[in-house]
Amino acid sequence: MKNVLVAAVLLASVQPCLAETCQEKFVRVMTERNSSSEPVRIHVTQEIVGGMKSANWNLQDGKGNWRTEMIDPETMPWSMVVDNVLYSSSDKGATWKKEREMDTGASPETVAAMLAERAKSVRDAECGEEELDGAMYETVAAGYDMNGGYEVQDKYWINPDTGFIPKLVTKMKGSGFESLSTQLIEPAPGLEITKPE
Repeated sequence: MKNVLVAAVLLASVQPCLAETCQEKFVRVMTERNSSSEPVRIHVTQEIVGGMKSANWNLQDGKGNWRTEMIDPETMPWSMVVDNVLYSSSDKGATWKKEREMDTGASPETVAAMLAERAKSVRDAECGEEELDGAMYETVAAGYDMNGGYEVQDKYWINPDTGFIPKLVTKMKGSGFESLSTQLIEPAPGLEITKPE
């Protein structure tokens, strides 16, 4: 009995050390969120302060392929990457033109290394809870630095039961540039992005 009591006291004293801090949680979410192999559909709105506003659908198949379908302005071309080749379409996906081979900057390994580097500058993390579409979600927000002298502030909404992130808001500021983008993310089971003919 004495050994059990000692073990329980030791375990209780170790538990707080194992708890994830808010900053550690933000870094984990930021660096691991793109590792999912599940297809998603993302509604993206972006506003450049003093400039253009845009909205699009970004479809990702979980295998590294994606397609962006412009909503507003609807005259802007669509784009797509399949098997590391970039295509564009000026007729809403009816026909596609091969633009170029993508460089290795888009590889999963390169993206992971880039996110790990950004994570070193994470600061001012804040965690909380917030309602979204009638349900409560965990939130985590923080600032960090990006190449080119940009300061970025991300805020994630996280489903506490599944870990899925249905919303991300990003504010970016640099020399003479400021933008705000909102991503509304939903699962898209069965989504496939195929090479154009």
